[in-house]
Amino acid sequence: TNLIGSGLLTLMRQPGKLAELRDRPEIIESGIEELLRYESPSQHTGRICREHTIIGGKLIKQGDAVMAVMAAGNRDPERFADPDTLDLERTDNRHLAFGWAAHFCFGAPLARMEGRIAFRALLDRLPGLALDGSRLEWRENLGLRGLKNLRATFA
Repeated sequence: TNLIGSGLLTLMRQPGKLAELRDRPEIIESGIEELLRYESPSQHTGRICREHTIIGGKLIKQGDAVMAVMAAGNRDPERFADPDTLDLERTDNRHLAFGWAAHFCFGAPLARMEGRIAFRALLDRLPGLALDGSRLEWRENLGLRGLKNLRATFA
C-alpha cells in the first residue's frame, strides 16, 4: 500500500521518529494511524451534491461537483493539536485517510494489517535504514498519493 512507502519516507526523513517506532513496538498501532493522518495516501475525493446545501455561507446546488480535500482535514488545527507534528502516540486520531461513512475504504483493515507487518519487519531487520539521496518519483494519480519507488540504504 501507499501507507508503507509514504510512511517509511516520513520516518526516514525524521530519524528520531524511526528510532522511536523501532524501539517501542507497543506504539505501532498508534504510529500507523498517525502516519496515515500525517502523510495520507488518499488526498481528496469528488462527489456530486444530492440536494441544495449551504456550507460556510455558500450555496452548493444539487448536481454540483464538489471536492473534499481529506489531506487538508487531516492537518486541520481545529481538529488536531499541533497538526504538522508527527506524534506516533497521538490518541485522538480520527483521520480521513480512508474516507468516511458510506465511502469508507473497505480495504482499510487490510492496509492497516499490511502496515503493521511491514513496518515491524522492516524496522526489526534493517538497522540503519536511511534515504539514499535519490530523487523521489511519485505516481501520477490525482486521488492517491504514492511513490513509484523508495530507495534506501541500511546496515
